Amino acid sequence: MDTKTLIIETIASATKLPNHEIAAILEVPKVPELGDFALPCFRLAAKMKKDPKLIAKDVAAHVKFQKGSAIKEVKVVGPYVNFFLSRSNLAETVLTEVFKVKDSFGAGTKKKEKVMVEFSNPNTHKTFHMGHVRNTPLGDSLVKILKFSGYPVIAANYIGDIGTHVAKVMWYMQKYHSLHEHQNQKNKGEWLGKLYVEATKKVKDHPQNEKEVAETLQRLESGKDKELTNLWKITRIWSLQEFKRIYEELGIKFDEWFFESEVESAGKKIALELLKEKIARKDQGALLVDLSAYDLDVFLILKSDGTALYGTKDLALAKVKFEKYNVDKSIYITSTEQIFYFKQLFKTLELMGFPKAKNCYHLAYETVNTPEGKMSSRTGEVILYTELIEKLKLKALKEIKKRNPKLRKTEEIAEKIALAALKYGMLKQASNKVIVFDWEKALEFQGDTGPYLQYSLVRAKKILEKVGKPSAKVDFNLLKADEEVALLKEILAFKEIVVKAAEQYAPYLVANYAFELTQAFNEFYEKCPVVQADKNTKEARTLLVWAFAQVLKNALDLLGIEEVSVM
Repeated sequence: MDTKTLIIETIASATKLPNHEIAAILEVPKVPELGDFALPCFRLAAKMKKDPKLIAKDVAAHVKFQKGSAIKEVKVVGPYVNFFLSRSNLAETVLTEVFKVKDSFGAGTKKKEKVMVEFSNPNTHKTFHMGHVRNTPLGDSLVKILKFSGYPVIAANYIGDIGTHVAKVMWYMQKYHSLHEHQNQKNKGEWLGKLYVEATKKVKDHPQNEKEVAETLQRLESGKDKELTNLWKITRIWSLQEFKRIYEELGIKFDEWFFESEVESAGKKIALELLKEKIARKDQGALLVDLSAYDLDVFLILKSDGTALYGTKDLALAKVKFEKYNVDKSIYITSTEQIFYFKQLFKTLELMGFPKAKNCYHLAYETVNTPEGKMSSRTGEVILYTELIEKLKLKALKEIKKRNPKLRKTEEIAEKIALAALKYGMLKQASNKVIVFDWEKALEFQGDTGPYLQYSLVRAKKILEKVGKPSAKVDFNLLKADEEVALLKEILAFKEIVVKAAEQYAPYLVANYAFELTQAFNEFYEKCPVVQADKNTKEARTLLVWAFAQVLKNALDLLGIEEVSVM
């Protein structure tokens, strides 16, 4: 049992409260004189219906000191219980465990609940832009965290390959372009995105075109117009090829791919069944579910012309997920703009009598803006993923060559650094916070950035190259400096951070932790020499540096960030 768990269990035993409630409020004081851990008992007063000072005294009296115990001293200061640890015991407990389990440090035990995480979800015939890059690493990191925590997870992508946006492009191509004319486009996926912007403008400037787009959608959904269907199939492939190239570059894989076109027909059948069962009703030819009794307005599930909506298809997809894949929980990752929509969807599933409607969860994320403002795929005011990643790569390459003029494989290293900058920039904020992504700042090798984490790992590996392989048989009493203890506590904290990140669906907790761990290491690096230390101290500090490198790598793996050998 590690030291922190021992303290949590001691407090839980004294207060008769569950471990997770104690873990949620146990603090690490910023000032070492106030102990290694502190319990603010005023946060327990309401629940225990007791004076916080009396709670503090009861907890302190419950601590039993034994020879070799991790808890060296306990002090009560008003409503606080401050725990002082045996530094040698802390070092031995933490470093021995990391040395033993390595890549599995922080991993959870096997769980039974099967989870499907649906993320990325780009639309064909539109560009893959910086906004998608928030969704995609967020979902990928959550999948990694849940798997690391012991859950069986299915990573799913749901592609919007049918609908009004596709009909606009099909209409525009047939009316103003020819397929043959653009077969030689270098990047056909991006070109389709440009056509979408042009088509949207054409419809906006000439509203009479809306009727032609609607008719195009009807023909497309019916499948009877062979020429139109063929055009859709060819251009759909162009978009999918572009998406898969981007996912490969990002190092992101999906277990399942769903397509709106494949659930559209089933969704229409469900809509008609809901009408028959009087869960839905007809209004001016359209089908809707009245959710006003739940303060959710009305949920439109089929247009008056018989064409499908997002809700039509999502009703069918939910059934596929739970019935075909037998998942226990379905997590949808989409923008905050769709919060109300998902409340309507989940409530409709519940009214249908769908048994696992309450096991659907919407993880909403806020927008990504540039320093210049908000982006829009309709107006074309977006930064394309391809443009952004090229900028990041070029700047990273320039920085690497400035630092290491003779370095080989610079382009490969630059790509890893660029991706680290991009992913970390998207993951370090809570999902409900707006991100203002400044690509130049994201690439800085100092501060709260992905490259800073990579650089710190490189620094640790260079020390290990000089001092050799670590041993678990060291004098742990020598690791007693404040900077060493602070780093040990940060390493230990990884286990709890992973638990919280999995419970709260919050990869940003891991990202923030990685930065704090790295800061603790760099403070240790400045104050505690390793290579120049005496033999016994060098051995002990070598193990500590190795443990830091291992745990930082574990954290970066959960963020989808690759380490680099040099920078």
